[in-house]
Amino acid sequence: MDRMSIDSNRLGETADQTMVAPQTPTAVEANAATGKAVVFIDADNQAPALAKPLLHFLTGIGHRAGRVFIAGNGSGDRVKGWQTALQEIEPEVLIAAHVAPMRKQSADVRLMFELATLYHGQPDAQAVILIVSRDDLLLAAAEALHGRGHHVLIAVGASAPAAPLATELPVVVLPQPQTGSSQPVQKEVAANAETNQPAAPIEIDARVVNAAITKIRQTLSQSKGGGYAASAVGQVLSQMGYDKAARARIVKAIPNLKETGVGADKRLVF
Repeated sequence: MDRMSIDSNRLGETADQTMVAPQTPTAVEANAATGKAVVFIDADNQAPALAKPLLHFLTGIGHRAGRVFIAGNGSGDRVKGWQTALQEIEPEVLIAAHVAPMRKQSADVRLMFELATLYHGQPDAQAVILIVSRDDLLLAAAEALHGRGHHVLIAVGASAPAAPLATELPVVVLPQPQTGSSQPVQKEVAANAETNQPAAPIEIDARVVNAAITKIRQTLSQSKGGGYAASAVGQVLSQMGYDKAARARIVKAIPNLKETGVGADKRLVF
């Protein structure tokens, strides 16, 4: 079975509806109380600029966000960005925002705990679970929920890497405004996606790399042994609007880069 990809720009407009906010805190209860969508957002993986097209998509399929769970690590700027963007459009939407420790997949694990309440709950044919991430761990969780009979969708920004997601679940492609910092990297990726061709190696514009280095040095302090925590560097680049693939290419393009340590102790020296 081929994976389904949905272009959210093709959805028709529908009239706004008054949302009655549920009073219960868990994903299961919010789902049952409203009969609407329960949304899980990986703030480190997808940018807050997707908030408007995300809510527009839900309206287009006849749903509203009954409850939104957001998780991210580091300083939590991306989490706050998502929360602010969503509430500017839907002031009454119930949002549970979590800032996880700066560790690999710590935000994903936080979302997994919330998803677990749905996994053990009774599927609701009228409800939709929408996971906003292209992270493999969350894709696996989505497929597990689907296997239990839940209606699950994946949503990603249109500027995501051209390589297709390794899932049979429907994938919603949301339009994402280009930022000045990420545009040189993202344009060629988008072109490859439109022609369904494998992504070719992308040359990183020197201006993009220099801007990234400047931002990293302005934002982070070097560790005692020299260099910057790799996870913190990734967080800074994510805040600049770069997806996972773009961040990896930018880091590799940093002149005289040296890597030390592994896992949480990995440092980038430049």
